[in-house]
Amino acid sequence: MTEETGAGGDPRVEALLRANAELAAELRSVSLSGESARRAAASPATRRLAKLFDERDALASELERERSELIAAQQRIELLNEENARLGVHIHEQAGEIGRLRSGLAGLLRRLRARLLRR
Repeated sequence: MTEETGAGGDPRVEALLRANAELAAELRSVSLSGESARRAAASPATRRLAKLFDERDALASELERERSELIAAQQRIELLNEENARLGVHIHEQAGEIGRLRSGLAGLLRRLRARLLRR
């Protein structure tokens, strides 16, 4: 990631880029002078960076969990759509069969017989 990418972007990215530049400058100065670095162990920037890495890892695992749930939901939707289509064809066939049984002289006789049996 370059500084151009972080310009105008996320403040966390910009903070990381600044910390990276500071560490690089410090490393260059130490390597040129040959003396050890005078840094406090676990400076605030280091602690904050570690916290950001932990947060990133937690969000990445949460994202993976959400993706797996989304894939499972999409598979359930596909199965329900297939079942819906199959049932739609079945209902259409039954409606045609009912229409055929009710029509004509045989249909009229069936309806009259049913009406007489209900009395």
